[in-house]
Amino acid sequence: MPAPARAAVRRPTTHRAALLVTAVALATTAASSALAASGALVWAACAVVAVGLGPVFLTRRGPRPGLARAAGQMVLSLAPVLLLTLVYPLATAGFEGRSVGGAPVATLLLASSLTVPWLSQSVCMPLYRALGELNAGDDARAADDRFCEHWPAALVQSLPVLALFAVPAALVLGLGPAAVGAYLLLCVLHVAFAQSLVVANTPQRRRLWALAWTAYAAALLAAPALWFLPPLAGLVVQLLALRRSLVRVRRPARLEHADVAADLLRGLLLGAVLWGDKFVLFLASGAHLAVQTIFTALLPVVLAYNHYFVRLAPGFDASVARVRTAMEQDTFAVLTERSRALYGTVVGSVVTTGSVAAVLGLLVTAVVAAHDPAALALSATVTIASWFLLMITVLCYKLDYIGRRLPAQALSAVHLLACVVVFTAGTPALEAYAALVVADLAVCAVALALCLRHWRTPEYTLFWRLATSW
Repeated sequence: MPAPARAAVRRPTTHRAALLVTAVALATTAASSALAASGALVWAACAVVAVGLGPVFLTRRGPRPGLARAAGQMVLSLAPVLLLTLVYPLATAGFEGRSVGGAPVATLLLASSLTVPWLSQSVCMPLYRALGELNAGDDARAADDRFCEHWPAALVQSLPVLALFAVPAALVLGLGPAAVGAYLLLCVLHVAFAQSLVVANTPQRRRLWALAWTAYAAALLAAPALWFLPPLAGLVVQLLALRRSLVRVRRPARLEHADVAADLLRGLLLGAVLWGDKFVLFLASGAHLAVQTIFTALLPVVLAYNHYFVRLAPGFDASVARVRTAMEQDTFAVLTERSRALYGTVVGSVVTTGSVAAVLGLLVTAVVAAHDPAALALSATVTIASWFLLMITVLCYKLDYIGRRLPAQALSAVHLLACVVVFTAGTPALEAYAALVVADLAVCAVALALCLRHWRTPEYTLFWRLATSW
């Protein structure tokens, strides 16, 4: 049998193996309370991890960096998670008992921490539009110059979206004017910092990304009472890196207001899938939010999310580029072959991401069972809910990528509506997340069906996307 045929047989086989591992991991996580009572959870987690790692990583296709380089990229990509996980518990003593306008600093910091990940996905979208293909290329100077031309206007144009977070936070938490001002200041500084990282969020410049987050964490550790300092410190690192391009700006550029508004809405909806539930739950629960349990359960998804962008996205992008080249230069037979390969890459990246998240989720659940059994039920439920959040996010990204933005945003909006309904109904977090799993099961199924449908014949979808952009 020729090599391509053998590969075609092997890929569905590894996909099925990875799907089986995913199902076993999720089922074991769901049954964690009973298994923990019998002492079998840790052994089950170890078995699934041992059996699952091989099929999971065999599904990866396309160009891939060496193991050492990939591990380095992963560590750099996870810099904010690793640094803040280490530093934040040490810094908490520095702002305990402090307040701004009657609101505890700890509450304001938690509110901004739950706002910023979601907000960042919105406010960075206009700058990705401004950079276009430059941000994915090797011409760092051209990307920096283009970024600095558009950044001042994009920053100002993005600020109105803060009202969508500040108004409900002020009303629900009962914040006074000074506290609202502090919350807005934190958000503005984080918006500027997040936007400044757009040009650093590439494999070639990941060290700069990590350096900026190191400055952020160092400021938080050194002076926790100065709650506004961390994003400012990270921003200073980026300004120094961009200083030459900032000096070269002669005439700042501005994107059309309608385009910026569309990008802000698009980012808000896509970002709501992974981060909206935490913000809504915080507003509904306030001081009763089980922060440590929820964020521990979210950790597997964060790792799998970064694994997708560091290890899988480059192969996916390369496969898309090959299809586009075939559309312009090669025969229909070559185009058909490359389109089929791209569809396999899409399926493989989705399957692999789900497997990584499920296996890591089971491992974290086993650790929680051993060290904090009282939090096990909530942790396992949030772990499963977070798995669905990740899958919906990845599927919506792929729909958005291929030009099906309306379905992607509609699915994200349905998820956000489900979050608002379940978390404002007055039910405990455990029951609310269980209800969210049921709702997101349907959203995920629709997103998967649409994703497979539109990527099954990518040559046609990509052609019409290119044709309508002329």
